[in-house]
Amino acid sequence: MIRMLKAILLCFFWTSTALAQSIPGIPEGVSSTDDSSGPLKAVVTGPTDIAVGRTLVLDASASRIEGENTEYRWYVGQDRTPISRTVEAVYTPEKAGVLIFRLRMTLIREGEEYTSEAIHAVIAYNRKIVLIADASVPAEKLGLHQRSAQEAGVFLRVLQLPVSAPLGQEEAIVTQLSEQGDALVGAEVLVLWTDGIAGLQAVMRTVKGNQELQGALAKQSIVLITNRGLQTLARTSRGPFSVLKPRQIIVTRKEALNPLLLAPNVTGFLQDIEARDIDTLVIDESTVRLRPWNLLTSLVNVMLTHGVSSQTIIFLLMLPVIAMILTFLKQVIGITTFGLYTPSIVALSFLALGPLIGMVFLLLIIVTGYATRSFMRRWRLLYIPKVAIILSVVSVTLLLLLALGAVLGVTLPRDAIFILLIMSTLAESFLNLKTEEGWWSAVVGIGETILAALLCVWIVQWSAFQSLILGYPELILLTFVVNIFLGQWTGLRLVEYFRFREVFKHLQEE
Repeated sequence: MIRMLKAILLCFFWTSTALAQSIPGIPEGVSSTDDSSGPLKAVVTGPTDIAVGRTLVLDASASRIEGENTEYRWYVGQDRTPISRTVEAVYTPEKAGVLIFRLRMTLIREGEEYTSEAIHAVIAYNRKIVLIADASVPAEKLGLHQRSAQEAGVFLRVLQLPVSAPLGQEEAIVTQLSEQGDALVGAEVLVLWTDGIAGLQAVMRTVKGNQELQGALAKQSIVLITNRGLQTLARTSRGPFSVLKPRQIIVTRKEALNPLLLAPNVTGFLQDIEARDIDTLVIDESTVRLRPWNLLTSLVNVMLTHGVSSQTIIFLLMLPVIAMILTFLKQVIGITTFGLYTPSIVALSFLALGPLIGMVFLLLIIVTGYATRSFMRRWRLLYIPKVAIILSVVSVTLLLLLALGAVLGVTLPRDAIFILLIMSTLAESFLNLKTEEGWWSAVVGIGETILAALLCVWIVQWSAFQSLILGYPELILLTFVVNIFLGQWTGLRLVEYFRFREVFKHLQEE
């Protein structure tokens, strides 16, 4: 029965080989081995794709061998003549298609013969394009592009991010590229169909210190597909361009993907999309220059090129915007918050953790702080030691919450712990206000602080706004102008018109 299954499996792969050699399509590579549990198990390691005319090496040294006098036989497709009888097989494909390599290993131990087989598929290509797409791109659309590439004789290797990326898009791309390190090797074009600059930053982090990948990217063109402003993304791409040093970075629309697959080369692709009037911007050595009026942009690009996360830079750029919004809410609207620093920190924490998780942590911090302070009333401790104990209990509570989140599969960003520790200081502000002005004032204060923070998050979390600020960081200088104007505000606040409406009515009657 086992031999019959092996024969069926081999026939399947031989048939796939014959079809692949007759049709210029390139399906996905396949590797498999038998389920041998004896002293011998064949395992093949090696590349899953290779350019036509390049030499590939397959290795069987990872196989499980419990004995001596092991015999190796490597076969290609339906050929019955082995191409190698050693632990390695060397082969140079001469035309595009799927190559099925079969390894048959034989071992004699204690007079008994053991056999194990493994099959490894390698895609030979003339042109290779790598497409990295986020979860928002429909899988059906990616499948259509793969079929178009197959019909054009192009190997389109697609890497799509999972639907859930709790550590962020950039971290998910880095993880995927690290697990599939050979994906970028040999590609003519790298296409990033992701949100903003995250894809470029992930590639930059992946190739850092990897000479092979850096050399491969130096021969490639990078295509960024976006549905936002091309100029904004192009400006933020200049920093990664200086580090990755590809031939060029092309910022364009999704309509340019099919022309890319059908064009014979990148030059023909650029001519084709120009003729089709598809929006395009090209970044190369001639466009990456330092000018006096974009010094802040250059500073952001330097930070991006030296490994600073784009999310961290966005937080820093958004802080003046958040402070401006809160100033407007306090000076013009008249809401009551715990100062300006506290709601700013709360807004940043909501940005980093998400509004729902951020509110849960914030409320638990306040409840834990209040419960700890109530429990310590009987001890009559001095104020400073009492606050130290409250912060310690809050920190232990956060530790338990993080452990619970890890068990439930809720993963927080790397910098979340620092944000949570800063949030723990909010318990002191709440308790002080409760002691001085009572429960109602404390509850109203924390409620308006949370509402103001949520409003700031709703405004600055707009992805198009973040891309605009990241592309034109000089815009944050406008917050100084707005704050100067608000600093000269002498009119009544909006809530005061409602608060003193009876007085206004009385004055009008007089």
